[in-house]
Amino acid sequence: MRKSSIYMLVAAIALGLFAVFLARTMLGRSAQVASAPGEVATVQVVVAAAPIGFGEKVTLEKLKLVRFPSASLPAGTYSRVSDVVDEGQRVAVRALDPNELITERTISGQGGRLSVSPLFGETMRAVSLPVSEVSGAGGFLVPGDRVDVFVTHSGSDDELPRADLLVQGARVLAIGQRADAGDTTPQISKSLTVEVTPVQAQKIALAQNVGTLSVALRNLADESRVQLATTQLFDLTDGMPSRILRKAAQRSAEPAAASASPAPRAGPIIPPGPQVEVFRGGKGGTSTTSYGVPRG
Repeated sequence: MRKSSIYMLVAAIALGLFAVFLARTMLGRSAQVASAPGEVATVQVVVAAAPIGFGEKVTLEKLKLVRFPSASLPAGTYSRVSDVVDEGQRVAVRALDPNELITERTISGQGGRLSVSPLFGETMRAVSLPVSEVSGAGGFLVPGDRVDVFVTHSGSDDELPRADLLVQGARVLAIGQRADAGDTTPQISKSLTVEVTPVQAQKIALAQNVGTLSVALRNLADESRVQLATTQLFDLTDGMPSRILRKAAQRSAEPAAASASPAPRAGPIIPPGPQVEVFRGGKGGTSTTSYGVPRG
């Protein structure tokens, strides 16, 4: 074999090895760049270090600081543990899980005042309405459920009883004095607090004075709104309504003597005077006519 051929073979092998080495080097650098995570801006926030039940005091041992992405940080969080503890006077307004963010809506205000006001929206209202075991869905309501509110009118002299739908899908905030959404034990109470709009609160306030309120429990996933007409006595049957019978109107019987007109008083009987009878005859027969003769 010629020396030139040997030199060319060696050069080709060297170039091939160099190309393989260069390709592996470039691929390794690309993989490192692709796998390296981008830097995410984070901030320090306060979270629950242990479970905190409804109404429990928020103490130092139940809190901790973690780094949280600033772009995903919700409003109302705390960056210092001392702001949350507030000398041990704050309590949880709902049950908190470990590593859950502490916000203004999850703890009470300064002084430990436990209120349901942080539980509903800024433009919403909390309205309480009287309920019983029957009108309150049998006592199976718990905070966080959704209900429809109805009003029943008993009727009057000129109106029949009827029922109307006031509110649909109102969220239950509290059952009596119990507002813990984590407490799923049904209890019977005399009052029910629901979250409604200002217009709905106005309707409920009026309905309490003109009728009887009742609620119907609905599915949490049901967000539908139905159009219900006023229900009256004619709509109580679940099928073809039958003929409606009505009672006859009661009228007071008046005495027959009072309803009859008084009889005129009889005057003196005057005997008839002299009379003249005239007989007429003809082809058609005879006829008689009497004429009175005035007296003297």
